[in-house]
Amino acid sequence: MTRSIFIILFVFLALSSGWGQTGNNYQKAQKSLNERGEVCFQFRINPDQPFREQLEKLTRIVSIDRVENNTIMAYANQKEFNEFLKLGLDYEILTPPSMLRKPLMLNSKEIRNRTDWDFYPTYQGYVDMMNQFETDYPDLCEVVNIKTLDSGHKLLFIHINDSLGVDQNEPEFMYTSTMHGDEVTGYVLMLHLIDYLLSNYGSDDQATGLVNNIDIWINPLANPDGTYAGGDNTVYGATRFNANGVDLNRNYPDPRAGAHPDGNEYQPETQAFMDFADAHDLVLSCNMHGGAEVCNYPWDTWSKRHPDDAWWIYVCRQYADTVHKYGPSGYMTDLNNGITDGYDWYSITGGRQDYMNYFRHCREFTLELSETKTPPANQLPDFWDYNYRSFLNYMKQSVYGVVGRVTNASNGNPVPARVFVENHDQDNSFVFASMPVGNYNRPIKAGTWDFTFSSFGYYSKTIENVSVSDEDTVLLNVQLQPYVNLHANFYTHDTLVEKGSMADFFDTSTGNSIDQWDWAFEGGNPGTSEDQNPAGILYDSVGTFDVSLTVTDTSGSSNTLLKENYIRVSEFYNMKDTTVYLCEGFFFDTGGKTGNYGDNEDYVMTFISMNDSGSLKATFRAFELEEENDYLEVFDGHDENAPLIGTWSGTDNPGTLIASNNEGALTFRFHSNDTINYSGWMAELSCDTGVGIVQSRSLPFSVYPNPASGKLIIHSQVPVSQISIFDVNGRMVYQSQPSSQTMTIGLTGWKKGLYILHLKTDGRVYNQKLIIR
Repeated sequence: MTRSIFIILFVFLALSSGWGQTGNNYQKAQKSLNERGEVCFQFRINPDQPFREQLEKLTRIVSIDRVENNTIMAYANQKEFNEFLKLGLDYEILTPPSMLRKPLMLNSKEIRNRTDWDFYPTYQGYVDMMNQFETDYPDLCEVVNIKTLDSGHKLLFIHINDSLGVDQNEPEFMYTSTMHGDEVTGYVLMLHLIDYLLSNYGSDDQATGLVNNIDIWINPLANPDGTYAGGDNTVYGATRFNANGVDLNRNYPDPRAGAHPDGNEYQPETQAFMDFADAHDLVLSCNMHGGAEVCNYPWDTWSKRHPDDAWWIYVCRQYADTVHKYGPSGYMTDLNNGITDGYDWYSITGGRQDYMNYFRHCREFTLELSETKTPPANQLPDFWDYNYRSFLNYMKQSVYGVVGRVTNASNGNPVPARVFVENHDQDNSFVFASMPVGNYNRPIKAGTWDFTFSSFGYYSKTIENVSVSDEDTVLLNVQLQPYVNLHANFYTHDTLVEKGSMADFFDTSTGNSIDQWDWAFEGGNPGTSEDQNPAGILYDSVGTFDVSLTVTDTSGSSNTLLKENYIRVSEFYNMKDTTVYLCEGFFFDTGGKTGNYGDNEDYVMTFISMNDSGSLKATFRAFELEEENDYLEVFDGHDENAPLIGTWSGTDNPGTLIASNNEGALTFRFHSNDTINYSGWMAELSCDTGVGIVQSRSLPFSVYPNPASGKLIIHSQVPVSQISIFDVNGRMVYQSQPSSQTMTIGLTGWKKGLYILHLKTDGRVYNQKLIIR
């Protein structure tokens, strides 16, 4: 995430002399897009419209890089730029930051004869440097290639440890830099850090202690295709995006926006880093960028604070204040004197930082190292002097807090337990004990905390009143008692199943030597299974169903668990312009059960009770919309002209709503604007008949015969203006405007089944079920 408030003026050479949407500006944009796959430009937003709302919209169209008052600097690929042009904003094309000056580049041979770090390496020079570290320090480091890209460029890590190849009771730590390929300060500084740790091992107490007590992973270059877009011999012409024109720092799963928040497939670089994170239990990490000078901590996607917000402020304040002590006046002072919550700056989705914190239970922040993305090479030693002490301080934080091992109380084996801080952890801020050692590290701000340790097959244990100080380590080893007896247990990810869909089941039984699993799925297809974890059980009938599991061990002992009414199967209805007749189902926004609703939506949907003796009832189980801008209106009747029951927005849950009109109908009107969207709502729909008493609605007409075949006769006590008949899918199959109060409708050729009669009189509408035989 590269973003900045201009504290120090950074001058970009404009390719045009003015602002505009067409002509010379457009031609220069297309030239850059054709040659580089991206364009760098700036534009102004409307000062009379809400600032945050405009940024939320823009950040999903282009890759925002800088913000100064109402002026935005951004990058875009061709598709993104086309979308930007639709906004009609004036813009100015800028010289890419990587093309403002020719940097000093050194090849492998020249690097070997260099003692100062005042250069940028060629790509081959970089690879040779990484390999040389391993050659020079074979007992302390190894080069690990996590991905070779189609270009042949490699995603390389240096792994530093005093006991390579041995699983140890140590926290894993990661530094990574330059996922935006044109932000190269951190690239060279990470190479310098690798050299510093290795060359000072054994002679410097701090460097030696870090290597001896932390499992260190450093990736200097996360986007080599972008950095060397101008050729392998120079970083001149580097691009922000990767070779596919994708911003890698918008390409990760997002806690709020979900999978693929940028609309792109996960890029090779993204997938490689996710696979790496999945294979490791990283305690702390840092993601380095350029274009600003600030420590940016989570969250980027949410306005709410991270549960460890106080710890983040402490750690980032320490980083920036140490830089202030050793750096020049004005350096690392953006935003709140060098630190900021990400959302307070501006929100992005798909960032690596939020992915690591939410999905990987790691503490990662984004470090913006230099206002200038590609500073002159002779300034790189200065940036090292300003920052290296803070680099080391942050690494040390991984050994502070509460640490220890979780083991089996019966045999001492490690246990992959969850470590949860009571009345504190939320949004996946808990951590896990790492296998195969069972060690955990929980950085946390000074205070007194209660820790709960839990794992499948074990009794949970809570340790109360654990006192923690800043910059201190509290050792807390925990033994968990395993379940002794054979105990059947299982779960499914969601017990609410849409009719016609499938469910997967997972065995969590405990006991020794279980070798047989016998499942029974009431209402499911297949109805039984002997798999340990049966998948794809189809439910195609509405209802509630039992699931049972019997487990048997090698001695012949068995145990059965029956979960009654465990699975509920229902019809699902997503918001759209339609009318539905029902007496049971679940109502969702357009995103369905798991997704978010979309932007610029305006839909009206009506539900009408199929029960002649009951009104429709909607009970909202979940509700989250953008505050004020997105809203749901509910009307007590079959259309928007009915009385308005209420309007709901934000997290103001409507609760339970019951129709009081003769039709038993509720109408829902939803509107969303073009910026933020959230998870929407889930409402359970049913036909309410009062508290155990059938409250019939008086109908001023009669229908006979019912069930009917051949013909249907309707006699009304009052004049009828319109008769409509709908099938159960809401499709109208008949309509007329009768001239008398007695009507006959021929049914020859009608399909057998259930229908809804819709009868309009003067000022009233009535519904009744029909059965055609």
